[in-house]
Amino acid sequence: MTIGVFAGGAKGGISGPLYLWRNEFETLTGAKLEIIEIPFAALREKIFTDFVTETGTYDAIIGPSWFYGDYIFNDWIIPIDQFLDDPRMPQWNRDGVAPAIQNLLKWGDKWYGVFNDGDTQLLYYRKDILTDPKWQAAFKDETGKDLPVPPRTWQDVLAIAKFFNGKDWNGDGDPDDGITMHLKVGGQGFFHFMSLSAPFAVVPSPGDDPTKVDRYRNVYWFDPETMEPLINRPGHVRALEFLIELSKAGPPAMWGWDLGSAWDNLLGGNAVITFSWGDVGSLAQDPARSKIKGSLGAAGIPGSTEWYDLETGRFVTDEENPNFVSNLVGASWHGVISKFSDVPDLAYYFLAWQATEPINFWNMAYGWTGVDPGATWHFFPPMGEASVDDFVATGFNPSDAQEYINAYQQNMFGYPTTQTYLRIPGTPEYWEIWDIHLSEAITGQISPQEALDRTAKAWEAITDRLGRESQLKIYQEAIGYQK
Repeated sequence: MTIGVFAGGAKGGISGPLYLWRNEFETLTGAKLEIIEIPFAALREKIFTDFVTETGTYDAIIGPSWFYGDYIFNDWIIPIDQFLDDPRMPQWNRDGVAPAIQNLLKWGDKWYGVFNDGDTQLLYYRKDILTDPKWQAAFKDETGKDLPVPPRTWQDVLAIAKFFNGKDWNGDGDPDDGITMHLKVGGQGFFHFMSLSAPFAVVPSPGDDPTKVDRYRNVYWFDPETMEPLINRPGHVRALEFLIELSKAGPPAMWGWDLGSAWDNLLGGNAVITFSWGDVGSLAQDPARSKIKGSLGAAGIPGSTEWYDLETGRFVTDEENPNFVSNLVGASWHGVISKFSDVPDLAYYFLAWQATEPINFWNMAYGWTGVDPGATWHFFPPMGEASVDDFVATGFNPSDAQEYINAYQQNMFGYPTTQTYLRIPGTPEYWEIWDIHLSEAITGQISPQEALDRTAKAWEAITDRLGRESQLKIYQEAIGYQK
């Protein structure tokens, strides 16, 4: 059996667990597991080409959730409902997976994916530095405001990052950084803009259900009545201007950094703040990679005191009541089964075995695996049944575990609404073009408005090529829009 997977290496994110568990799987089943690693920037080309040509190289793919539109509407993967209650198969707790993550494993009423990883971007900060009375007093003297711990808004984050940037706050004799980010084209840099921009551009619905989608509320990607891109509207433009300003409170080198470089800057004790995936919380516990174990602060993704209302066409500013929008930004990497596989039952067996609670908890707790929380066996009561002691048993500092999982739960369950997840046909293509133009703006080649205007123009061309009416119908279904 062959599995295609994101290329993290034998001891790296997402692909690492396959190598770790391979021998035991082969002993259990008598099968041979071949692992084919695929670089992030080549995922679409390699996987889609294999499917289009019906070559059948991969029996299963552990890939990103945004491929689903192409998977489903090209009939490239199979539903897994037939296996779910099969007594021959490992049984995993579907109901224990967070509802938002469950939705990424299904299309309509059918299950296609097996749970593995739950992605959402959080805020991480040096708790020991931000709670140090010396630095709190210095911040108050310089800004006239109290240092907010944790930072609640992006405006707080910017003020803190600018204050600390260039100061020797870690005592090593060299200037240190305010923020660290991964902004490289093709290195998942565009996800930073995605999570940061949501509270600038998305407005919850009034009334009893803040998540209800209409033409102006809870929409981020396209107008749900016309498929016209929203990506170059004023809220998105303001957010990109903000991201560029925030990037100046960190090292210029991070414009070329991928995930590992940005994370290592925080883990090595040289940056005060980052916002990224759950990997940071568990990697901070690894003494071979981290100097900040026991000093980690974490919080749900910040809100914004300023946002754009699509319905009124005006910005709203409210410092007392910021706009908070959660996210599922990222891949939530998980397995699906190729329609062209000769051994779909064996492929499902492996994926389901990895989703069982003991294996999945182990994979989640060790940062090098790239597997992040997303189920009740990861969360604390009342959202789940895990305990701090469960994390301490894997090597976590107890304070770090509390900070990390509480922040995750805030993101998953504690915000009024969540940015919709794009997974219509063509999503990888939409995003690759967006990534390029965002980088052009961040590196100063063109203005934020021009970058997003170019993105919108390219998106219109993709939509027309794929069929506007069909794209609109799928988009409406995917985000839950009804007139």
